[in-house]
Amino acid sequence: MKTIRLLTVITISLCFASAALAAPDLAVDQPVHDFGTVVQGKKVDHIFKFRNRGDAPLNVVRVRTSCGCTAANVTTKTLLPGGGSELKVTFDSSTFGGNISKLIYLETNDPQKPVTTLTLKGSVAEEVVVTPRQLNFGTVKPTVSKEMVVTVSNQGGKAVKLTAVKSPLSQVTIKTGKTKLKPGETTTLAVTVTPRSEDRFLSGYLTITTDNPARKEIMIPLYGSLTH
Repeated sequence: MKTIRLLTVITISLCFASAALAAPDLAVDQPVHDFGTVVQGKKVDHIFKFRNRGDAPLNVVRVRTSCGCTAANVTTKTLLPGGGSELKVTFDSSTFGGNISKLIYLETNDPQKPVTTLTLKGSVAEEVVVTPRQLNFGTVKPTVSKEMVVTVSNQGGKAVKLTAVKSPLSQVTIKTGKTKLKPGETTTLAVTVTPRSEDRFLSGYLTITTDNPARKEIMIPLYGSLTH
């Protein structure tokens, strides 16, 4: 009788130990995806597949991205042992150019890997290139004008027309060169600021509107500080 009780206690203890050791185990098939080269303005869609190779349910706690340009959604948030799910990712390339790398953070209850990082990378080819990407006028004096030049280049295969160039700041005036650019052509914008006496700083933007479907509107931050 004592032997039976002892075996029962041992069996129950082993069951509890086994349950305590059970844990989810997240596995991602391909954590890095290279989408190659896309034309600026195109949206890139990709699906990361992952599964639970552990012996306890896997729960997706949260999904974060390194940039607001990237959206991510999980199809199934609770995975039983052996189960799988998909993480659908969309990257908007409208405001990017050159090589890019965006990170997606998959947070789960996996005790060994509570945060798993996924990477979406590639290159974005710009058709309308604006230089510089922001206008820092530095220190300026009230009522004294200061000018900076913006270069707009058409690196696409079709002609591009600048339909409007403006700024909401009354202290800013813009002189535009040619507004229709053939492939490979460049134009310049002379941007002049004339601070008012009551201004303490400059903060605003320049908006360039084009007929290019990928870059219909280009915003360039504009700022500076005043010295009296």
